[in-house]
Amino acid sequence: MALFHFTVTQTKRSKGQSAIASAAYRSGEKLYSEYYGEYSDYT
Repeated sequence: MALFHFTVTQTKRSKGQSAIASAAYRSGEKLYSEYYGEYSDYT
């Protein structure tokens, strides 16, 4: 029988965190943030 684990965390701009950077890190991709005008590269 498989056991599953699910974790939810909040990303807060007020603490300098970026949802795009978090998504790029988790996926191992290079993503562009239009809000910050920069790339987050975790390839």
